[in-house]
Formats: sequence, C-alpha cells, structure tokens
Amino acid sequence: MPSSNSTRRLGTAVGAVLALGLLAGCGSGALSSGEAQSAHDLAAPVPADGSLSKRGAGEVAGVAPNAPVPPDQKIDPLSISPERQLIRTARLELSAADVTGVVGRGKEAATRAGGFAGAEETRETRATLTLRVPADKLDAVLDELTKLGTVNVRDVRSTDVTDQLVDTQSRITSQRASVERVRALLARANTVGEIVQVEGELNRRQADLEALQRRLESMSNQVAMSTVTLTVLRTGAPPAKADSGFLAGLASGWNALLAFGSGLLTAIGAVLPFAVVIAIPVLALVIWLRRRKAAPVIATEE
Repeated sequence: MPSSNSTRRLGTAVGAVLALGLLAGCGSGALSSGEAQSAHDLAAPVPADGSLSKRGAGEVAGVAPNAPVPPDQKIDPLSISPERQLIRTARLELSAADVTGVVGRGKEAATRAGGFAGAEETRETRATLTLRVPADKLDAVLDELTKLGTVNVRDVRSTDVTDQLVDTQSRITSQRASVERVRALLARANTVGEIVQVEGELNRRQADLEALQRRLESMSNQVAMSTVTLTVLRTGAPPAKADSGFLAGLASGWNALLAFGSGLLTAIGAVLPFAVVIAIPVLALVIWLRRRKAAPVIATEE
C-alpha cells in the first residue's frame, strides 16, 4: 500500500509538470506570434514616393485593407454638400479713357462684395487686376464691372470638382486612421531599431496627411472664392502737353527743319523716276535737232 500511494503521488506530480510545460509552450508560442506580427507590421513596404494616391491607406505597414475605421474618424455624410462643387473663374476686358479710375472702382466693387484685390499691374495705356470675390456674388460683380467701360471680352468658366473633394475627404479620413495605427505600433516598439523605423513611417504618413489637407483646403478656397481677371485698355489719344520757353522753341524749330528736309527728300525721291524716264527721250530729241541744224551749214560751205 505505501508503495502504491507513492507511485500514485509520483504520477500526479509528473502530470502537473507536463501540464505546466504545455501551458508555458502555448504562452510562449502566442507571444512569439504577436512579436512576429509586430515585426511584420514594422517591416511592411512603403511606397517609394511616400504617397497613398495609388494604394489604400490600409494596405501598407501591416494595416489590413478592410480594417474598420474608428467611429470618431468616419466620414460624416452631412459634411459633404449635396450640391455640385464648382470652381468658377472669369476674364473681363474693358476699354475706358481713365485706366487708373477703372482699376480703383474695380477694387471697390470686389471689397463691397466681400472679396479682395490680388495682383495688379498698371501702365499708361493698360492695366491688369486680379480680384477674388465670393462665388455666389460673381455674376453681380461682373455686371457692376461691365458698367465701368466698353466690354471687349467677357468669359466665365466653371470646373466641377465635386468628385475630387469627396475623394480627398475620404483619403484624409483613411490617412488619419493609418497615422493612429502607426502610433499604436510605436507604443508597442521595444528596441531602438523598431522605434526608429516606426517613427520614420509615422513621419511619412503624417506628411501625406498634411498634403491631402492642404489640397482639400486649396480646392475648398477656390470653390468659395471665384477669381476675376480684369484687363483695362485705354481708349483715345493722351492729352497733348503745352510746351513753352526757349528750349521748347528751339526743339520745335529743329523738328520743323527735320520735317521739311524729310519732306523735300521724299518729294525728290518720288519725282526722280519720272524725271529719268522723261529725260532720255528729251535728250535724244535735242541731239537729233542739233545734228539736223549742223548738216545744212556744212553743205553751204562746200
């Protein structure tokens, strides 16, 4: 009996040791699997251009393509306007006697509409002005500008960017989720190499996110504010300035002399071809008459 009890206790101890060994092996296998997955996440390839335009934001750095987007980062359908988003631009060319005055009144019209004046180039006979006005007031501003002079050109164009805006908003949401996933990987990194690699990936994705945000902001600004390029051409001749004094008289006399000489030379040049044509037959006639008169004199002497 003592021997049987001892054998039974030994068998129980061996079974407990085997069970603990199995549990330890399972735990270490799970840990190794998790570490391998983390290493796979860190070693995932990144596009060479650092852009996510050709691949989904969830397809790189170990992020599953169909991974769910966090609720706080999902696109709100109400934030996308049901109306078409248009970028409207206009080009207006006017003719007026007072170029500077038209440019000033054009700036005032844009300011009253809630816009502002941009680049400006003004010369004596021509001026070009760029105006930014709210899109919903573009037609009213153009109607006001056309009253400032004679309209030579009026061109209004529209570009539909609705699909681009929606696509950019969707990419921004996906990119934000991607940045958060990489930050989660950074928190799980254990070695210096892993930290450096994950930080580099995080910086690249953050740069992509900022680029998308700037693109969205630029398009939204162009949709909200239309661009008007105003060109003003001067009509009529500039008023003549009255000159006086000795130097003015001297210059006037010199100019008159030059004008007289130029006119004289022009007249001579115009008459010369006719003179040559007429002189040839006249000269031939004179020579013939002289020879005719000389012939009777010689006959008489003989």
